[in-house]
Amino acid sequence: MKKVYYYVGANNITKTLESDKIIKTISEHFDGFTAFEVVGFWKGSQEKTLKIEVITDLIDSKLAGIARELKEKLEQDSVLMEIVQSNCAFIN
Repeated sequence: MKKVYYYVGANNITKTLESDKIIKTISEHFDGFTAFEVVGFWKGSQEKTLKIEVITDLIDSKLAGIARELKEKLEQDSVLMEIVQSNCAFIN
């Protein structure tokens, strides 16, 4: 398993954090995740950012595709994706 973090900032055009749109997009790919509203910085400017944490076994290319989808839907210059190998386990 791995932890994947997506960092999505405010829409470049509207300058607002579109949390509902981000969560809707992530929900189309994952059954569960955690979302944190944090303060990010991009090109010297502070902006609201949504940090999404997901535990998954999806291959990296699929995860990168989700990052590209977020980038396009939210009109971003880029979306940061961090993949960390983890010993996480779901206990059912």
